[in-house]
Amino acid sequence: MSADALPAEIVQAIAISNAKSIGEQPAVLANLALAQQIFNQNMQQQIALSQQQAMNQVHMATAATTASLIAQAGQGGCVSRPAIEQIAKDVARLLAELDRKPPPHG
Repeated sequence: MSADALPAEIVQAIAISNAKSIGEQPAVLANLALAQQIFNQNMQQQIALSQQQAMNQVHMATAATTASLIAQAGQGGCVSRPAIEQIAKDVARLLAELDRKPPPHG
């Protein structure tokens, strides 16, 4: 079937529809670009949150180990004050080092 066989109204309707689709294409592409940007930002936030949670777990484990060491130092009714102070200094140093180093990516 050739274009001459179609009524003029149908040909005109198709031409208008095509022009409308072409006119809407930039808006569709802009929406896709915005969606991709939002997705990327969301992924970055999830990665940052995951890293923060890992660091919190390391801090919690360090605090638990410190508490255990202090409890062991105090067993038998004799608390060694210099030993506890040394443990506190070591833990502070370790925490400072952990805060300076980014967590490993896994």
